This record gives sequence, structure tokens and C-alpha cells, in this order.
Amino acid sequence: MKRTFESEMEKCRILIYGVTDNSGIRERIQPIYTEERLVQGDELYQAAKTAAVTQGIEKAEGMAATRNYNKVRESIHEGLVQVRQAARYFFKKELRLLKLLQVDHEIPSNYAQWKVMAGTTFSMIQSEAGVQEKLALVGVTAEVVADYVSQIAQIDQLRLTAEKEDGEAQQASQQKQEAFDELKAYCSDLRECLNLFYQGSERQKLEEVGIVVK
Repeated sequence: MKRTFESEMEKCRILIYGVTDNSGIRERIQPIYTEERLVQGDELYQAAKTAAVTQGIEKAEGMAATRNYNKVRESIHEGLVQVRQAARYFFKKELRLLKLLQVDHEIPSNYAQWKVMAGTTFSMIQSEAGVQEKLALVGVTAEVVADYVSQIAQIDQLRLTAEKEDGEAQQASQQKQEAFDELKAYCSDLRECLNLFYQGSERQKLEEVGIVVK
């Protein structure tokens, strides 16, 4: 079974501090693992730990920004669908209004085209008193339309923020992985070194402090 990041970090912590906190083990492997090299283990562990915390923060911020963007986009989209449905009912014989409301065109999946359609549709509603009056009967009041227009004005920035936060989260994830890989490489070498210096029953000295070199 694949170990979790937390369990792997705990194994590294036990190994590194099990060695550095035990003078006997430090002295035994000192020809290879000098004090400076042991300090490096602590630094690598702390760097990986910090990178993990940073990644957690960036990931949470990225998810929050994406949720905010999706919430507004879904709100606008639902309003657009409702308006088009109502327009088809109220303005069956008014071809000019149907054309202005673009009800004969499918809602684009492309973001830029979708935004243009939403913007022109709600702006047109604001400019046509008769349209506003009819749509108000199904809850699409002037205030509701104004809110949609406001959301459309904000959505580009929300999208950019979501993309920026997502990029920072991906970068943080990469940095976390790089720091973790460095730590694992150090711990792998340290275990190999301990394996050379502790053979047979002497390995009990390592097991006493939680270190397993197999």
C-alpha cells in the first residue's frame, strides 16, 4: 500500500532526529556523516515541512478563487437561460426582440463568446422597458438584471484570479515535491550508511530509537 506524504515525513523525522539526538550513533557514523552533514538532514526536513504547509495554503486559496469564479459564472448562466426561456414565451411574435435577445443562437461554450452573449443580452433588457416589464413577471426584475450586469463586469477579474491562484498552487505543489524528493534521497543514503555500520544484533540500538534500516 502506498504510504501517505505524512507517514513518509514521519519516517524521515524519526530517522533524522533519532540519529542526531543519539551521541553514540552520531559518533559511529561520523566518518561519513559529519556534524555538518547531519545538520543538512534537519534543514531538508524543515524545508519539506515548510513547502508542504505553503502548498496547503496555496491549494486552499486556489480552490476558493475557483469556487468564487464558478459561482458567478453559474449564476450568470442560469439567468441567461431563464431570460431566453421567458423571451421565447413572451415575445413569440416579436421577431425584433427575439433577434436582440439572440434566442435563436445556442449559448456558446467558449468563454469569450459566452460572456459577449450574456453582456449584450442583459444590456439589451435594460434598454427595453417592455422587455423589463414582462421579465419582471417571472422574477427577473430590474434589480436582478442590474446584478447580472455587475457580475459580468467582475467575472474577467474573478477568472484571472482563479487562474493565478491555480498556477501558484501548482508551483507550490512542484516545490513541495522537489523538497520531499531531496529529503527522501538524503534519508535513503543515511539508512544505507547505518546499514553498513550496524550489523546483526547491533541493529537493536537503532530500533530502540525507532530507526529501521531494512
